[in-house]
Amino acid sequence: MDMGTFRGILTAVLMALFVALVFWAYSRRRATEFKAAARLPLGDDRAPPTNTEIE
Repeated sequence: MDMGTFRGILTAVLMALFVALVFWAYSRRRATEFKAAARLPLGDDRAPPTNTEIE
C-alpha cells in the first residue's frame, strides 16, 4: 500500500466520522439536551455561594 492509498482511506474514514458526528448532533434525541444547555447562560446567577467560593 503506497502513501496515496493510505491517505485516501484515512480521508474516507475521517469523512465518515464527521458525517456520523453531524447526525448525532442533530438527532431528535439530543435536541432537548442541547436546548437545556443553550439556556444555561440565561439562568439565575443569584445562587448562594458554596464553601469553595468563600475564602
